[in-house]
Amino acid sequence: MSWPFRLRALSFVIGIGVVLSEVAVIAIPLGLALWIAGVAGAMRIVELEVVVGFATALAIIVPAHVRPTTIMPAARNGGSR
Repeated sequence: MSWPFRLRALSFVIGIGVVLSEVAVIAIPLGLALWIAGVAGAMRIVELEVVVGFATALAIIVPAHVRPTTIMPAARNGGSR
């Protein structure tokens, strides 16, 4: 059983958005601390955070969409009997 392309694309975009928001929860305070400490400029920190965020999101989302999990026959038939 395969999802239509539209639903797969929507699932992919939503997954990327969720992972990027989770990465931002860590990256923004870390970037702010690095900027205040004078380690790097604000634009350089933002660029690195975006790259790391997209790389992390792709590393998590792509395997889930290339090889989707299998559905157990019992779950497909409506329960385990």
